[in-house]
Amino acid sequence: MNEKKHNKKIKVIANLFLIFTTILWGTTFIITKTLTQDIPIFLYLGLRYLLGTIGFIPLFFHFKKVNKRILLLGILTGFIYYLSMVFQTYGLQTTTAGKAGFITGLSTVMVPFITWFLYKRRVKYTIWIAVVLSVIGMALLLIEKLLENKSGIIIGDLLVLGCAVFCAIFIVLNDRNVRIFDVYLYTIIQLITLTLLCFTSSLILRESYDLFSSQLEIWLIMLYMGFGATSLTFIFQNWGQKHQGPSQTAIIFTLEPVFAVLFGFLIGNEILSLFNWIGMGLIFIAILITVLKINLKKNK
Repeated sequence: MNEKKHNKKIKVIANLFLIFTTILWGTTFIITKTLTQDIPIFLYLGLRYLLGTIGFIPLFFHFKKVNKRILLLGILTGFIYYLSMVFQTYGLQTTTAGKAGFITGLSTVMVPFITWFLYKRRVKYTIWIAVVLSVIGMALLLIEKLLENKSGIIIGDLLVLGCAVFCAIFIVLNDRNVRIFDVYLYTIIQLITLTLLCFTSSLILRESYDLFSSQLEIWLIMLYMGFGATSLTFIFQNWGQKHQGPSQTAIIFTLEPVFAVLFGFLIGNEILSLFNWIGMGLIFIAILITVLKINLKKNK
């Protein structure tokens, strides 16, 4: 009985961690869009993940458990996450934070197909319904820009869609890995991989920006993005996924685009059209259909 209560308590904590993760993620869309108007993209990402790695320094003693397998899989998932963030950050240059949040949320719809491709698990008909709804939703998000021939906005949306594909792959691989590895060491390896890849990309592209002359406000925001929106979200997500089922995790993650729209409105004063709201509504329904179907299947 005590063990059952303990397990229930752990799951409640895991749920709170995952919900807090979606709130923090929701703030990153508009902040990233705003900061990268001035700071070069890879330099910004490199600084963010460097600060995120620094936040884990007290846990570096976990490196005594390192082995070849955790190192390789940590680097692999770190690289996949790097690709997702590059696509998303470039996409944010020409689309709104709210739309980017909902398009990124399509990764949940893609997860069953990635699982089928990797592990040969059959895709149910309800998932196909979710796909149809999400495609219609995407079309509504893009239709106004197509009519106005603003191709830059459309390119931004498509780039974020690429981010969603890599996010789906990351979720599937991550769900397995966090259950078999030391979650702290695994997270540190991912963050170090991200930091090195971003700074290397920045050097290759010869990005330059005088950080030392930046206003204090910029540094405070970067500290939040590094420690709050990166260190905390990585450990909350990985620890939460370790102690909670993938279906429940996916349901909680559907809150991310909602918070992205909310903070896009509160911080960036972003206004969305009726077409956009209907499109995002259909995408949200598609995400719910997907995760609820997975949940029902798990409970059978």
